[in-house]
Amino acid sequence: MAERPPGEVTNDEGESEPHWAGSLVDRVVEVVQRIRSVTTQPAVTASRGIVYGLVAAVCLVAALVLVGLGLFRLADLVLPGGSWFVHLCAGGLFCLLGKLLWSRRSVGRSVR
Repeated sequence: MAERPPGEVTNDEGESEPHWAGSLVDRVVEVVQRIRSVTTQPAVTASRGIVYGLVAAVCLVAALVLVGLGLFRLADLVLPGGSWFVHLCAGGLFCLLGKLLWSRRSVGRSVR
């Protein structure tokens, strides 16, 4: 009888069996990866998009506020007449913006 390594699986004739356990594990891993790529990967991608979008929106709002404050301070330094004139200009600008938005509203709808 030929010397065999310990733990080797053989059939009745003494021939070495194929590694069915390894191929079975490989098959199970392949199926699990395929199911994961179909089910959880789109959910992970969508949740990452939502989180990154919210972070970008918060940063954009903060940047817009800081730019607005900087422009107001710059106008306060450049325009003559003190800070009341800058407040008057900002109020006029916001009134014009409000008038523009008010004219673009839909008249047919009622809020009830």
